[in-house]
Amino acid sequence: MGKPEAPPTYTNRSSDMVSHEQLPQLVKNEPTYFENASSIGWSVTINNRFWSDGFRIFVSKDSAEKFKAFKNNPNEHITDTFLIFRKYAPKEHGSFNIDKDYFTYCEVRKKYHMGYNTLVFDFTPDPNSPKTNFQIVMFDHSILPICDYVYKGQVHRWVDESYTRKFKSCCQVKFGFKHSILRPGQPSLIDNWDGHSYKLEKTKPNPYIGSSFKMWFRPKARVPKPEYYGKKCLATLGEEEWGFKLGYGEVKIDDSYNTDPNIDYESVLSMHEDALVLVCVATVLKKQKKIEEDARNSTA
Repeated sequence: MGKPEAPPTYTNRSSDMVSHEQLPQLVKNEPTYFENASSIGWSVTINNRFWSDGFRIFVSKDSAEKFKAFKNNPNEHITDTFLIFRKYAPKEHGSFNIDKDYFTYCEVRKKYHMGYNTLVFDFTPDPNSPKTNFQIVMFDHSILPICDYVYKGQVHRWVDESYTRKFKSCCQVKFGFKHSILRPGQPSLIDNWDGHSYKLEKTKPNPYIGSSFKMWFRPKARVPKPEYYGKKCLATLGEEEWGFKLGYGEVKIDDSYNTDPNIDYESVLSMHEDALVLVCVATVLKKQKKIEEDARNSTA
């Protein structure tokens, strides 16, 4: 029998963890698809917007319901960028205007290349403090199920598990991704990035950058391999067919390094910058899956 297609089970072995000089000790197990939220971490809801492109993101299902109750302006906006994230700042009391009470938190642009695409995230955490702005450049392989980017000096990767035997056997599940941080020296698309441009240098040897034409004819090219995964899984993204009529996706994020038992994970104020970045990247992955689904439906 051949090797199973399922990815490896993450462990807490010391060889798999980074040193304490980089991150504090983990206090929680990894998140899992479509299960009840853990006591330490977030279950973020991503809903499609009716009659227009885009999504609305909530820190919980409860906050999604409260949004419906307090919004007072139904106008929608469509932009010519790939995706724009607005961070709402509701008034202390009563309803708020969804067209005024916000600022642009992140703007995403997409650039197309042979064999991969580049997603450029421009973050504005505080519109009154330009020094806090930062950018993330993510490279999305056109065939292999990996998306790589650098954040705070570490290489992050989302692995698309939608083509594994597990997901194919689940008729009510659209897709699933797992996020992890790669180990030092682990091959990635970032190895061929100069750190400034939005392109990859293809002349440098890299096991993930080769002939896209040949990869198209490899039946299992989209199936994750054990070597694609890094250290412990910190987040998952999934969408079930039967969730919400408008399209329901869930991002589960493990607040692995928190030791404060009093944090309210139902409040968006509890989300730190690292968690917000994961939500933004995960939402872009969801949108790309939606584009793929719409293309398949249009040719069916």
